[in-house]
Amino acid sequence: MENLTKQEIDYSIAKERVSQLKKFYVSFTVFAIVLAIHSFRNYYLTGEITFLSFNKFSGIFWIWGLILAIRAVKIFLFNSSWEKKMMDKQFNR
Repeated sequence: MENLTKQEIDYSIAKERVSQLKKFYVSFTVFAIVLAIHSFRNYYLTGEITFLSFNKFSGIFWIWGLILAIRAVKIFLFNSSWEKKMMDKQFNR
């Protein structure tokens, strides 16, 4: 195993976090655009505003939204500083 300095380790952690954030924001943007297109299409066809009504496509949006919510919790709540604290706690036993 390589002997990495603390600065190199911190850089690799930060690089991974930025990569995860970028993927999340791209996924969220695509979700929002597809949902908006679907909602406008429904409004155009039915004349009703039915935001995520239960129809044949709503399951896809609910599952997609749930996956995004889980990823957001993982990225924003259980970030690398949390992992670092937990590892330090385990090593200090």
